Order: sequence, then structure tokens, then C-alpha cells
Amino acid sequence: MDRWAIIIGIMTPEAPCLLVASPSLLDPNFLHAVVLIVEHDEEGALGLILNRPLPLPLTQVSEEGGLAYQGSEEATAWRGGPVDPQRGILLVQGGLPEEEDTVVDLTHFVSHRKDLLEALLADPSARYRLFLGYAGWSPGQLDQEMEVGAWTRRPLVSEWLMHPNPTGLWQVALGSGTSG
Repeated sequence: MDRWAIIIGIMTPEAPCLLVASPSLLDPNFLHAVVLIVEHDEEGALGLILNRPLPLPLTQVSEEGGLAYQGSEEATAWRGGPVDPQRGILLVQGGLPEEEDTVVDLTHFVSHRKDLLEALLADPSARYRLFLGYAGWSPGQLDQEMEVGAWTRRPLVSEWLMHPNPTGLWQVALGSGTSG
């Protein structure tokens, strides 16, 4: 299946897609998690936990990185997952992705570019989330976890990617196959 099938909501094993943690998944890293799977192939899988805001203001992240920040004082960084928590990954709504970025749907893309981070931090109207770390699975690991019921695959729902109520997103995603 191609990416257009994913965008219009047909279930497919290919990334990008969303995974919703089973109520029986008690690993504290993924308890009640909703994960955007960005990559999933024979080398493993990479995703971002969408519902874990950190108590770390973007003002502090910017200051520590020596970057200018013009956004909301309330904006925070997000915990993307337990792997490599010093690594920043952007989920951007709007704008034009570069070749090295990963297109998620018609309005969102994922990027690792520092120049983009600098531009977004300086733009008070930019719509993005900065994730620190990511969720990673070795080859076949995610498939095994899905076989035992740890995760439920959901088609992409754009409204969930930057859901305004991250603490309630798991309940929304758990109870819904396709609507936001």
C-alpha cells in the first residue's frame, strides 16, 4: 500500500501510523501511550510518544541551547520516548518539508534539522512540538509486541498528532478506530 492509503485512513502495517498501548501494557515507558510510528521496516521501528509533555519549558531548552525563543511561555518540550533523551525531534504542522524530513500526512512532518528548530523557536506563530528522545524497537520486536496484544494499530488521525489534551488522548485513541 502506498502513503495515500495511509493518509485516507486505511489500516496498513507501514509507517506512518499510530499505536495505542493496551491497558495490559504496564511498562512505565509506555503506560497509556499513544505513539506515532515514523519508521518501521526490517531494521526496526522508531516512534514518538504523543501524550507525554515534559515539565521543561521551551524557554529553558532554548536558553540552554543558546537559541532565540519567541513562542509561548507555557510551551514545553515533550518526551518522545526512552531512547536517546538528549536527541531532539520535531513534529511540525504546516510548512514545507525538506528531502531529509519524513512526511506524516498532508499537514505534518517529522524533522531532525537544527536549522528548522532555530527557525521554529524564533517564530511565535509556528505549530510544532519538540520531542526529546524517541521510542525504538529492534528488528521484529514491535511486530512481536503487536502479536501478543501490547499495541493496537490505528490509522493516522491528524487531530491526535498535537492533541490539545494529551492526558486524555490515550482514552480517545483507545475507544476510537478512526475519529478524533
